[in-house]
Amino acid sequence: MKISVGNDIVENSRIRELLEKHGDRFLKRVFSESEREYCTNRKDPIPHLSGRFCVKEAFIKAIEPGDKVILDMREIELFGKEFGKKELVLHGKSKELFLTKGYSGCSVSISHAENYSTAIVVLYRE
Repeated sequence: MKISVGNDIVENSRIRELLEKHGDRFLKRVFSESEREYCTNRKDPIPHLSGRFCVKEAFIKAIEPGDKVILDMREIELFGKEFGKKELVLHGKSKELFLTKGYSGCSVSISHAENYSTAIVVLYRE
């Protein structure tokens, strides 16, 4: 079995600043419609946005796309209940790269604290 691991951590204040500065433009550039809807309907959307941002970054680190491949973060979607198991759903180039590299599955772990959010993505293949 081969595995590839990516992780990321972000200060929640960084995401808050990006949202304040760029608003919907930032949201629409990074998050899918369903992710935007989920996060913006939370009492405090920042930790949810930050966590999803980390998942996307962690996936990109794990998949190692190379210098010439640019992945659209909206094609890397996180689904799942607030306290339940999360599922990564890939579209477009992200899905194509995942399949081309022979991966058969992935696991996601996401965590939030007052000032930080973090995520780990593990890709695996037989």
